[in-house]
Amino acid sequence: MTVRAPRTPAARPIPSMSYTIGKLAQLTGFSTNLIRVWERRHAFLRPERLDNGFRRYTREDLAVLQGIRSLLERGDRIGDIARMSRPELAQAGAREATHDAPAVSPSHDDYLDGRHPDVAWSILDALPCAVIVTDKRGLVRWVNRGVVLLCGYDLAELHGLRPGSVLQGPDTDRDTVEQLRAAVANQRPCSVTIVNYHKSGEPYHALVDVTPLRVGVNHVGFVGIARKIVSESLAAE
Repeated sequence: MTVRAPRTPAARPIPSMSYTIGKLAQLTGFSTNLIRVWERRHAFLRPERLDNGFRRYTREDLAVLQGIRSLLERGDRIGDIARMSRPELAQAGAREATHDAPAVSPSHDDYLDGRHPDVAWSILDALPCAVIVTDKRGLVRWVNRGVVLLCGYDLAELHGLRPGSVLQGPDTDRDTVEQLRAAVANQRPCSVTIVNYHKSGEPYHALVDVTPLRVGVNHVGFVGIARKIVSESLAAE
């Protein structure tokens, strides 16, 4: 009687044109943490899990995230986006990629030569402070990584909301809030010290500078920059 050795299952091959979560974050501008949260909460992404436990994301996953990015920037809410199908999201990403494609590819990698519109966003993302960009109504359209570090909220949680509706709390001075509102209503710069609240519920003092954002002569929104400051009163509590 011949005894056959048990078959060893073949290792699952790495899909061609696949991406790690880090590469996906780099290509889309979303943080790896946000991508993981969306993967758990929604059916946006369908990565393939390899035998070594790592996940690989496909071209369609990339197109889906690019579609989500374009819809968020258009003003759609993440709750509405979550109800769209993967093909619809991927199609939105493909349309955006086609729309934004440069007519002539740059012949070198000088990203500071004025021909790379995304470099300004990269600079804002690299700043060691919190940056929030809103539309003319004061609704959040974009935040940098510093916002997550300062207050615990990311773009998906703040998009389409007024920053104050999320960040302010019981100890926030009402006169300071009115000062900010008046500056927004009159489209003028403003600098205040305000008590805001972290996502955890912990209060902190922040120096907030709000500046109207203009493209040529057109007012398109506001840029808010916030830095945490040491507060003796809070430290003593």
